[in-house]
Amino acid sequence: MINLTPITRTDQSTSHIKIGRSKLGSSTDVVRAHHRDVSAHFRVDPVDDSFMNDIKNKVRVHENVGDLFGGIRNYEEFHVDPDATIHDVEPCQSAEIYTREGEDRIQRYLREQQAFLHPIKEEVFEVGGQLLPIEVINLDPSGYTTLVVTSDTDLEFISPEEYRNRQPSHDPHSRPDRTGGGGSGARGGGEAMDDEVNLNLTPTKPTKSFADDVAGLANVKRSIRSLLALFDAETREEVEERYGSEFVDRGNSMLLYGPPGCGKTLVSEAIAYEAKNETRIPEQFGEVKYFSVKGGDILSKYSGEAEKRVESVFEQAHQAAQEGFAVLMFDEVETLVPDRSDDSLQRHERSLTNAFLQEMNDIEDNLLVIGATNMPFTMDSAATRRFPIQQFIPQPGPEVMADVWRTNLSGLATADEIDFDRLGQESDGYTPAEIADRILGSDLKRELVQSVIDGDPIHPDTEYLLGRLEDSEPKTVKQYVSSVVKQANELEGYPALKDYVTEQVDRLEEERA
Repeated sequence: MINLTPITRTDQSTSHIKIGRSKLGSSTDVVRAHHRDVSAHFRVDPVDDSFMNDIKNKVRVHENVGDLFGGIRNYEEFHVDPDATIHDVEPCQSAEIYTREGEDRIQRYLREQQAFLHPIKEEVFEVGGQLLPIEVINLDPSGYTTLVVTSDTDLEFISPEEYRNRQPSHDPHSRPDRTGGGGSGARGGGEAMDDEVNLNLTPTKPTKSFADDVAGLANVKRSIRSLLALFDAETREEVEERYGSEFVDRGNSMLLYGPPGCGKTLVSEAIAYEAKNETRIPEQFGEVKYFSVKGGDILSKYSGEAEKRVESVFEQAHQAAQEGFAVLMFDEVETLVPDRSDDSLQRHERSLTNAFLQEMNDIEDNLLVIGATNMPFTMDSAATRRFPIQQFIPQPGPEVMADVWRTNLSGLATADEIDFDRLGQESDGYTPAEIADRILGSDLKRELVQSVIDGDPIHPDTEYLLGRLEDSEPKTVKQYVSSVVKQANELEGYPALKDYVTEQVDRLEEERA
């Protein structure tokens, strides 16, 4: 097993992944990839990495493959087993396919190449030097992450009319017929439909507050409250009168960065709540609206579409700001502004960075833009300058972790019997998201329900919860640090993050000793 950093692309097949030749055996044709607790098989395209440092420790996958793993995260481990064989892959009994590329051509390719199919919306195959998309409607047997087409596989190609009939008529985001694409994600002659290009943002009512939901982070809260105070006309006038105009330049954007699962999204919602309920902003600007969008929802495999989506998102935020005050939060913002100095960047990725930067040049007074990222050092330097206020959101300590337990378990009848401070101490090393999702998530719910069904109800006291911790281990921070430490030289601009990573590395080394 080898651990590589995953890089998503659009200029390759979904059935193949690209790995440096030095990482593979001479006869390796099939590998098993393991990422985020999911395993899948792929064919291999070895890349000559003798003189290519940018590929040596990376694996390149088509971005559609991310659907298999619940999203590709380059800070989480991506293991590749080069000892896998085609015999490890379950044969495909039947598949329903929709394509506009010529059924005979696609069928011949799938059978001759013993192609791998995955349960993703759209597969892309390189046929005769051209990337051709197909939509896999149904696969049998189901439940496998990879099936291989054989001479016995029943391949059924559905007609355009049947394909249209299968699209949910009530779903405004159902995909239209696609035209074929060439290399680099081009559409051929086809145009994207409006619902495919535009992202319809719906404002959500912020319900998370600093006081009740965000534990710790005193310095972060103080900085944010100071920023919001400058949107108040009376406060601005007094500050300017006392100290000069240079001290009232608040900026209209903020970057929240730090390890995953530690509350960046929660903080962004709390900022909107603070603006709506704890300031005079509504009196001076009007209703406060909060918008949240993930960078991955903006990305597209088709050239030019991501740029149009960025423009659409900002346009909708501008319209909301004309009617009041708007907070626009971009989660995973680093995916929208990759570093243009990276030689491996494709042209459409550079265009996306340019489009985002252009929109950030025109932010009105009543719009606050927040970016959240785990990997700030991968952002283009011009993008980081567009976020003059940068706040590090660290992994919480025991006191805050105790509040995480308390918040999630406050509804238990046994809550008064639970020693939350002890749980906070014992969960040192975990992130809040790990406690909420993995320790106290659906598995716990099923276990409690099943105990009632079995007639032996569980009493969820401190010892029971400590037992659940003992049966698990923190993963997020270890995986994050393992990925980030490789780019130590790039952390110079983020001293708080560099100190945090250094501290975590020292801690992990002590645990191993």
